[in-house]
Amino acid sequence: MKKLIVVALAVVALFASCSSDDSVKVTEEKLAKKWYYKSDQANGNTYPYEHMSCAKDYIQFLADGSYLEYYITTCTPLNFGTSTGNWVLDGNTVTVSIDGDINSGKITSISDTALQISVVYDYDGDGDEETVKVNFTSN
Repeated sequence: MKKLIVVALAVVALFASCSSDDSVKVTEEKLAKKWYYKSDQANGNTYPYEHMSCAKDYIQFLADGSYLEYYITTCTPLNFGTSTGNWVLDGNTVTVSIDGDINSGKITSISDTALQISVVYDYDGDGDEETVKVNFTSN
């Protein structure tokens, strides 16, 4: 549960990147959909996202500028949590605001079915920030 919250907050809070790859063309239309967590890449390793068996956690960028995070905490009984806010796209940078917390990240890859956001935060809890690529799928 703690890692899930950290990842969910990280996706929002993680949106700070040092990359300046402006070759990725991101449009609001392409970004505005439901994105399921797939994996994280950090410290030279890929870590698959572990969904609960009953449903998948996701983030959703809505066309009206609204943002939603949905995460399962238990399957039996079904328990879930949500966070809502707003999002804005400026070039490759997406900025998300939830409850007054404003965070930005660099979209490094996007297609109809895959999204990758590069962010910087203390992924492993060692006190040092790492560059993390958070991978999503739309299916």
